[in-house]
Amino acid sequence: MKFFNDDNEEKKDGFLDIEKKVEELENKILNSSHINTEDMNKGKVKQVSKVSLKEVEPGIGNTTNYYGEGPKKCVGCGKEMQTTDEKTPGYVIDIEKQDYCLRCFKIKNYNRLVEQEINDKDFIDILDNINKEKEKIRYYYVVDIFDLPGSRLEWLEKLISSKEVIILANKVDLLPKSIKNKKVLEYLKDYFSNSVLKNSKIMLMSSIKEEYVFNLILELRSVNYDQYIIGISNAGKSSLINSCLRLNQQIPSIVTSKYVNTTLDKIKINFTKDNYIYDTPGLIKHNHIAIATAPSFWDYFFFQKEIKQVTFQLLKGQTIFYGGLAWFSFEEGEILNDKNKVVKTSFHFYVNKRMPLHRTKSLNAMSYFKKHRQSLTPRLKDISLGFKKNEFYFDKNENVDINISGLGWINFKAYPGMKLSITVPKTEFGVIVKKLKPLI
Repeated sequence: MKFFNDDNEEKKDGFLDIEKKVEELENKILNSSHINTEDMNKGKVKQVSKVSLKEVEPGIGNTTNYYGEGPKKCVGCGKEMQTTDEKTPGYVIDIEKQDYCLRCFKIKNYNRLVEQEINDKDFIDILDNINKEKEKIRYYYVVDIFDLPGSRLEWLEKLISSKEVIILANKVDLLPKSIKNKKVLEYLKDYFSNSVLKNSKIMLMSSIKEEYVFNLILELRSVNYDQYIIGISNAGKSSLINSCLRLNQQIPSIVTSKYVNTTLDKIKINFTKDNYIYDTPGLIKHNHIAIATAPSFWDYFFFQKEIKQVTFQLLKGQTIFYGGLAWFSFEEGEILNDKNKVVKTSFHFYVNKRMPLHRTKSLNAMSYFKKHRQSLTPRLKDISLGFKKNEFYFDKNENVDINISGLGWINFKAYPGMKLSITVPKTEFGVIVKKLKPLI
C-alpha cells in the first residue's frame, strides 16, 4: 500500500497505473495456478492442497470429505464446492483436483481476500440447527480477551445455555507478562457474572503457547459426543483448532486470516476416531471499528503480538488520535497539588503495536482530521462517514477501563468532575465503546 501527497497528482496517477498492472498480472498467475497444476514449466504455479492424503492415519485430522457423503466441500472453510459463480463461496475451477476453494487458496497462499457475498443469516441458521440436532452437546465459546464487549453475543449465550459450555478466553499470551492468570480468571468470572453462562467453566487460551493448547486437547479428548467451537469472527477459533492439530501431530488445514468470516460452514476435525470437534463459521463483528476501514488496514486491529502500553500525561483540552479513525479527548477535570498548581492526569493506552497515536488540542480535533484524513493510517474507507461522540462523566474516584471495539482500551484513575469523550465513526450497527472494570 502506497500513500501520496495530493499536490503530486501526476506521480500518483503513474504509480496507480503500475499498481493496477501488477495486480492484473498477479490475478492472472493466481487463476492459472488454480486451474492447472500439471506443468510448472508452462508458467503455472503448483497448488499444494491435498490435505486428507497426508495424514498418517486415515480418518484422523480434517475429515470433511473423508467419508465421501454428499458433495465435496472445501477443507479450508467447509463450504460446498461449486463451479458456477465466482462471486459466491466455494467456487473452484475443478472440483475433482482441488481441496481448497479459490477464496481459501488466495487467503492461504497469498493473504488476499476474494470478495464474495456472505449471508450472515446462514451462520445463525447453522448454529440454531446445531442446537436442535442432539441433546448431548458441548460448546466451546471463544471470546477475545482484547475485545470482550465486541466478541460477546448475548443472544448466542442464551441459545447455548441449555447445553454444556466452556468459555475460552483467547489471546491471553498477548497480555503484559506482569498480569497473573489468577487475576485474569477472577476478572472474567466477574465479567460473566450477569450472563446466563455465569456457571460455565472458563479456560484461558492461546494458540501460540503449547501449555494452553495442551489443556484444550485434554478437554477435547475427554468426551466422545458432539463438540462445537463457536464465537465471533476473528476471535481465534480456527487458529486454536490448527494449534491442537499441530500439537497432536496432525495437519493444520483450516484457513485462518485477518479477514472476517474465513470459515463459512461446519468443518469436522477428528483428534482420534472417537474424539472430534466441529469448527463453525464466525459471526461478523458488526460493532468492530474495522468495519469502517478497508481490509488492507485490518492488521492494525487484530492483535498478534503483545499489547503495547502508551502513557500520555494530559491536561484538559487535549486529544489523542488513533491514526485517522477515532480520537479520545480529555474535556474537563483538574487536580491541584499542594501548591495549588494543576497536575497532569495519566492515561494508559493499550493498543496494537502498529497503531499510531498522535496528540493535538481538542479545539483542533475536527480540523486536524479533515486536513490529514487522506494521509493518516489506518483511515476510513469512506471519507463521508459521520462520527458519534461517546461522553463519560465521573462523580467519584475510581480506576476505570474504557474499551473501544477493535482499538483496545484506555486505563486511568477517574475523579469527581472529570469528563471524557471518545469519537468514533458512525457505522450501520455502531462501534462499541464501553466503560469496564480495570483488567490491568
